[in-house]
Amino acid sequence: MMQSTINGSQLQTDLSEEFALKLQEVTKSYAGTPPVHALSDVTVSVKHGEFVGIVGASGSGKSTLLHVIGTLTRPTSGSVFINGMNTDGMSDGALSGIRSRDVGFVFQEFFLISGLSAVQNVANGLLYSGVAESDRLRRSEIMLERVGLGHRLNHLPNEMSGGEQQRVAVARALVHEPSFVLADEPTGNLDSRSTESMMELFYSLNREGTTIIIITHDREVAERFPRQVVLKDGKIESDSGLV
Repeated sequence: MMQSTINGSQLQTDLSEEFALKLQEVTKSYAGTPPVHALSDVTVSVKHGEFVGIVGASGSGKSTLLHVIGTLTRPTSGSVFINGMNTDGMSDGALSGIRSRDVGFVFQEFFLISGLSAVQNVANGLLYSGVAESDRLRRSEIMLERVGLGHRLNHLPNEMSGGEQQRVAVARALVHEPSFVLADEPTGNLDSRSTESMMELFYSLNREGTTIIIITHDREVAERFPRQVVLKDGKIESDSGLV
């Protein structure tokens, strides 16, 4: 182990860490009478290069887990390690840096800016990275080619299908080369044909080495994941990655 400093905080970092993500005994509670335990003692690890589906019905704690994994909310107790770095005690600014560097978000809603072209929307994923505009656009073009949209670089969102818009969102999530992609119901707004195409894209990206974590309620989609983690009542009910 070695010590590193981010925004003045002493953090534990393991340079030999093989995991993109580790949650250790994570609990998230909300005040009330009685308190609501959205997550209870969740321990799960995702190695670099894995493709994991986190599956659960409404109310299982999926949304809370998404926010904890993505450092959008802090756990009540337990630890979250991203790319070997313990996020405990990090300042809000340091957590923002983790998100912009190590996590690539994809949501059910595409969240594309309507007045910007596909390549400009993807380049926004590098807006606060310190990369020059010309390089942002070049890298965005390369990433759009990678997701099969080299012919849609200058199209606006309303000129593309839902499936194409989601591919733009995936390219935006990947353009800063994160430690893992965190996707929340990424096929929820797609028809069956576009869903199939999107899943094939995720499989292709994973074969190329991208670590992917998909959170979904759709058991039919989840059955195709190489590894399934089932969440129920805020706890891990099963994990096909454990032997």
